[in-house]
Amino acid sequence: MSNPKDLNERQETNERFQSSHLMLLVTYSICTALLIGESFLLGWEKWTLVLLSIAVIVCWILHFRQTLSSGSRIYIYAILMMCTTFYYGVHATSTFDLAIVMGALIVLFAMTGMKSLITLCQVTYYITMAYNLGSLAASGEKFDGLMLTRCALHLVTIFVIGWFAKIIIDRWMQVLSDTQEEVVQLTEDTERLNDFLANVSHEIRTPVNAVIGLTSICIDKSQHREIYGDLISVRDAGRKVAEQISDILDYSELDRNKAVANNEDYMLSSVLHDLVSELRSGKSKDVELIIDVDPGIPAVMHSDVSKLKKILRALITNGLKYTREGGVYVRISCESQSYGVNLCIEVTDTGIGMSDYELERVYDSFYQADSGRARMGGGLGLGLAIVSGFVSLLGGFMTIKSKKNVGTTVVVSLPQKVIDPTSCMSVTHPDQLCLGAYLHFEKFANPVVRDYYNSMVLNIVKGLGIQMHRVNNPEDLHLLHSSIHMTHMFIAEEEYESNAEFIEELAKEVLVVVVANDDFKLPPTSRARVMEKPFYCFPVVSVLNTSLHDSQTSDKKMYCHGVRALIVDDEPMNLVVGKSIFRSYGMEVTTVLSGQESIDICREKTFDIIFMDHMMSGMDGVEAMKKIRADVSGKNGEIPIVALTANAMSSAKQMFLAEGFDGFVSKPIEVEELERVMRQVLPKASITYEEISSEEEKSSDFEKMRKPETEESRQKSFPEQLRSLGIDTAEGLKYCMGDMEFYQSLLRQFASEEKEKSPLMGRYYESSDWYNYEILVHALKSTAKMIGAMDLSDKAKALEMAAKEKREEFIRENHYETMSLYSDLAKGLRELLPEEKKEDEVLEFIPEDENEEGGEEK
Repeated sequence: MSNPKDLNERQETNERFQSSHLMLLVTYSICTALLIGESFLLGWEKWTLVLLSIAVIVCWILHFRQTLSSGSRIYIYAILMMCTTFYYGVHATSTFDLAIVMGALIVLFAMTGMKSLITLCQVTYYITMAYNLGSLAASGEKFDGLMLTRCALHLVTIFVIGWFAKIIIDRWMQVLSDTQEEVVQLTEDTERLNDFLANVSHEIRTPVNAVIGLTSICIDKSQHREIYGDLISVRDAGRKVAEQISDILDYSELDRNKAVANNEDYMLSSVLHDLVSELRSGKSKDVELIIDVDPGIPAVMHSDVSKLKKILRALITNGLKYTREGGVYVRISCESQSYGVNLCIEVTDTGIGMSDYELERVYDSFYQADSGRARMGGGLGLGLAIVSGFVSLLGGFMTIKSKKNVGTTVVVSLPQKVIDPTSCMSVTHPDQLCLGAYLHFEKFANPVVRDYYNSMVLNIVKGLGIQMHRVNNPEDLHLLHSSIHMTHMFIAEEEYESNAEFIEELAKEVLVVVVANDDFKLPPTSRARVMEKPFYCFPVVSVLNTSLHDSQTSDKKMYCHGVRALIVDDEPMNLVVGKSIFRSYGMEVTTVLSGQESIDICREKTFDIIFMDHMMSGMDGVEAMKKIRADVSGKNGEIPIVALTANAMSSAKQMFLAEGFDGFVSKPIEVEELERVMRQVLPKASITYEEISSEEEKSSDFEKMRKPETEESRQKSFPEQLRSLGIDTAEGLKYCMGDMEFYQSLLRQFASEEKEKSPLMGRYYESSDWYNYEILVHALKSTAKMIGAMDLSDKAKALEMAAKEKREEFIRENHYETMSLYSDLAKGLRELLPEEKKEDEVLEFIPEDENEEGGEEK
C-alpha cells in the first residue's frame, strides 16, 4: 500500500514529465494555425475556425496564470487538442491521414508520463474512424479488399503505437522510482556519515585538547633545550590535529545545513593578531607572508568573527602550503555600502597555480590539486569547500583566478555592519613622527615579492599620514642619519647583521626595530627591539605609539581585582574548578548550587558579573537568567550574565545570545576565550594588566622543583596509582589547569561525595524515580569525566540516556555494575588520598603554682 511519502514522490516524478507543457502548447498552436490555413484552402466550415482560435487562446491563458493544478491543465489541453483532431479527421480527405497525425500526438503525450492521455488519443482516433467509415458507407462507398486492409492497418498501427508508449512510460516511471529510492538512501547514508564524523570528531577533540594543554604547561616548566624543542613539536602537531577536527565539524555543519552565523562586534586588529600568532610556527622561512591592511577599515565591525578568522586562516595556509618560493600577499580593504561596508580579502601567492580542470574542481569536497604521491602538504581537502560555505553563510561571494606555475588569487567579499566607523589604526602624533627604513627589498629574487612589500609599505605611510625615508645600503643609511632627525627606524634582519655596530649606536638615539624571523636573537646588550615577521601594519602602529624612552613591554597578566563574580552550577566540583580559575584573576567569587539560589542571592548582594551554567536541575540557566533580568531590581538586573556550557556547537552559541546572555564560554574553559569574553562584557576600568616578573617565575618554578626526595618519589608514582584505578590523570589535570594540588583536592571531594550520592541513587533506583535518577547520573557523568574516570563517565552517560528515554530494562541491567565501579573507585581514592587532617587543637594549662586546683584545661 502506498504511503503519503510514496505519493509525494510520484507527484514529484509526474512534475518532471509535465515540464513538457510548453512543448504541447507550442505544438498545439502550430497545428491549429496549419489547420486554419487548410480550412481556407479546402473550403471547410468557417465558423469552427473561431472556436479553434478561442481554444488555443484559453490554453495559453491557463498556462500563464497557473490558476489550475498542473494535472488539470494538461487534461484540458489534451481534450481541446482531441476536439481539434476530431474536426480535422471527420473530413473525407483526412480519413487515412489521421493515423499519422494521431501517432505523432501519442508520442508527444508520452512525454507527460500519463497513460490516460494515450488512451484518450486511441479512443478519439477509433471514434473518428468509425464516424468516417459510417459516412463512407452511407454515401455508397464500396469496401473492397484494399479498403479493408488499409483501415485495419491504420487501426492496428494506432493500437501498437499506444501500447509501446505505455510500456515506455512504465519503464521510465520504474527507473525514476528506483533512482528516487537510491537518492533517498544516499541522502540517509550521507547524513549518517556526517553524524558519525561529528561524533568521532567531538570524542577525539577532548584528548587532543588535553595533549595541547598539558604540553603547553610542560613547555612553560621545561628548562632543557632539547626537551623544550620536542614539546613544541608535540604541541604544534596537536594543534594541527585540532584544526583538522575543527574542519571536519565545520564541514559536517555546512553539509547538513546546520551552520549558523554567530555575529558579534569585533576588531580586525585582534583577529589578525591571533591569526598571525598561529601562522608563524607553520610558515617556511623561504616564503614571505605580507599582510597589507587598508587603514580606512572601520575600527569595530559586526559579523561572525570566528568564521572570518577561519576564512582568513584557510586562504593563507592554502597559499603557504602550495608556494615553494616567493610569497603570499594578503590585501584587506573595504568598500562603503548602505548597510556598512564590504570587507574585501584578496590572497595572492606565487605558488604552483592550477590548471583549468583543477580550477573547476577546487570547490569539491576532499579534492586536492596535488592528490598524488608527490603531494606538497597535508590536509583533508576541505579548506576551500569550507571557505565557500562560510562565505555564502555570511552573505558574501568568492572568486578564484589561477594560472599554472604562476600563482593563484582568491578574492572574498563579506558584508559587515559598522559599529565604530573610525580608522582601525591610528598614531597619536603623526606630524611628530619621522620614520627611517633600512629595508633592501631587492634582495628578494622574485620581483612579485618586492612589489608586494613596496605596496604594503606605501599603504601604511599614506594611510597613517606619516613620513618615511627608505634606504637600500649602509652608505645611504649613514647619510640619512646625519641629515634627518628620525624618531623610529625599521631594519630587516639581514641588514642589521651586515651593519650591527652602527645600528646599535643608532639605537641610542632612535627607536630601532629589527624585522626578523622567530629564531633571530639580539645581543644581550642591544637597545633595539625585535618585531617578528610577518611585517604588517598593526605591530608597526604599536611601535609608532611608543617612544625611545618607553620601557620594553613584557608579558602581562590580565587581572580583574575587586570584580564580584557569581558562579551558578548545580555540580559542586564545577564550582570548585570555577572558583579556582576566577580567583586567579583577583575576583571576589561567590558560588551557588541552583538557579533559584542565584535569584535569591542577587536580591541580597550586588555582583559585577554572573557565570551561569545551562543544564541544572529544577530551574535551568536560561530561566534563571531571565528572572534575574526581570525580577531582581537594582544593578543586578543589568549586569552581564555569561553562559557556561559543554555544548560548543555554533548553533548553541547563537541560541544563548538570542535568549539574552551577554556572552558564551564553553567547558572546559579555555583561558583565551574566557579573557576575550570578560574584556567584552566587563567595563574597561575593571580590567588591569600587570607585569609578571621573570625572576619571580623562575624562583617559583625552582621552589616547586626542590621537594624532598620522598615527596618526589611519591609524586612520580601517583599517576601510575591513579591509572590502576582507571583514571586518566592527563584528562583530569586539564580541568585543573595543570595544578596537581588542586587536582588532588578534586579527587578527595569526588571520593567524599560518593558516600552521600551512592545511597541516594540507590533509593531513586528502588523507587523507579527516573527523573531524579537521571539528574544524579548526569552529575556523576560530569564529575567522573572531570577527574579523568572516563569509563565510569561513559557508563553514567549511558544510564542518563536510558533514564531520559525511560528504558527501564537497560537501567536494571547496568545500574549495579556502574554503582560498583563508582564505589570501588571512591574507596580506592580514599585509600590513596586520605582526607587532610585538621591541625590538632592546642591545649593550654595553668601552672600549678598559680592554680591550686592543678592543671585546668581552657
